[in-house]
Amino acid sequence: MSDAMTDRLQALEDRAEIIQLVSRYGPAVDDHDYDTLGSLYTEDSVFDSVGGPQRGRDAVVAYYRERAGAFGATYHYPHSVEVYLDGPDDAHGVVCAHAELSIDGLTHRVALRYHDTYRREGGAWRFHERNVKLLYVLNQADQATGLSDLDRIRWPDRDRATATLGSDLS
Repeated sequence: MSDAMTDRLQALEDRAEIIQLVSRYGPAVDDHDYDTLGSLYTEDSVFDSVGGPQRGRDAVVAYYRERAGAFGATYHYPHSVEVYLDGPDDAHGVVCAHAELSIDGLTHRVALRYHDTYRREGGAWRFHERNVKLLYVLNQADQATGLSDLDRIRWPDRDRATATLGSDLS
């Protein structure tokens, strides 16, 4: 096989493995499978979300454990995955997704994008950085009209906040 063909095949395999990584994330979070969840992140990973940046695999997993206590059932699902290979062991991408969360007896829906960097570590692609950007966090009752407000980040027991996505639209 030619070098160009080998490179193209490797790129396809890398993209497929990264998409599989993204697909494994939701069930690991929803099932509280912290061993699997930890295996999806690099040792020096960064997860930046509601609680601020968590640095290192152990801190990331501890964050998920702590956040799980605030929720009942959850369901995370990706819609689209963009993957851009930057080198043989580095890539970046954007994952558009939703999550359904049971919080204090109410169902909330979250629309978000993960801005990711991926790194091959130990022979496997893993999340190196995940930066969460929110379009909205709304309970079922607020979904009918809440998307048209700029303050559509509405976590229970917190002040409303401006969305980190789509806030330039009005």
